[in-house]
Amino acid sequence: MNQNALINEKQTKLLVETIGKNAWFNANPGVRVDAWSNFHQSPDVLRNYLCKDGSGYIRGYYDGGTFYVKRFHLRDEEWTDSQSAPS
Repeated sequence: MNQNALINEKQTKLLVETIGKNAWFNANPGVRVDAWSNFHQSPDVLRNYLCKDGSGYIRGYYDGGTFYVKRFHLRDEEWTDSQSAPS
């Protein structure tokens, strides 16, 4: 994954806050957020997580401790892992 594709600190905080606010994972305060660039090898694990208040969504995968993000649109922030798209 190239450096430009990484989620920055502000975006990570927004994602963790959104995950907790929507209680997708029992409001786990220790959830970690990461970008995983190999989704094209296992697209069946991806889910869309929609915000209860309609403020956006996160597309990714949760393994029980880390939320791997492929794409999100939350408030005015938007991000896509361009490395996860098939070539």
